[in-house]
Amino acid sequence: MRLRKREHPEADFQMAPMIDMVFLLLVFFLYAGTLARADRVREVDLPESAESRVPDNPAHRVTLSLDADGTAWLGAESLTLPQLGLRLERALTAQPDLSVEVRADRATPYGKIRPVLDACAQAGASEVIYATFQGN
Repeated sequence: MRLRKREHPEADFQMAPMIDMVFLLLVFFLYAGTLARADRVREVDLPESAESRVPDNPAHRVTLSLDADGTAWLGAESLTLPQLGLRLERALTAQPDLSVEVRADRATPYGKIRPVLDACAQAGASEVIYATFQGN
């Protein structure tokens, strides 16, 4: 009795699911990169302090940066004082225990910082943190 060789069908490689996955990953990383850029804190030259401590729970904090010329930045977005007040008010309505961290450049005159602190108070911020770094 002669046995026949079974013919195995050639495996067919499906490209469509792989292409779908590549495009999904591409869209995911583009979106994640955009979100990461939006949350980035604007770099400023912080003033020095003899006693500086880092507050706990950075997750419940919104960071506000002020340039040397007094421009307010929330993340990577430049805001006017009325826009800043509205944004803070919305954020504090959604999350009442939110604290505001103000990172002002050491060259920013206090006359530019005071209206920002007033906007924080008018928005209802119960905790405003003024960021400094500890010098030697």
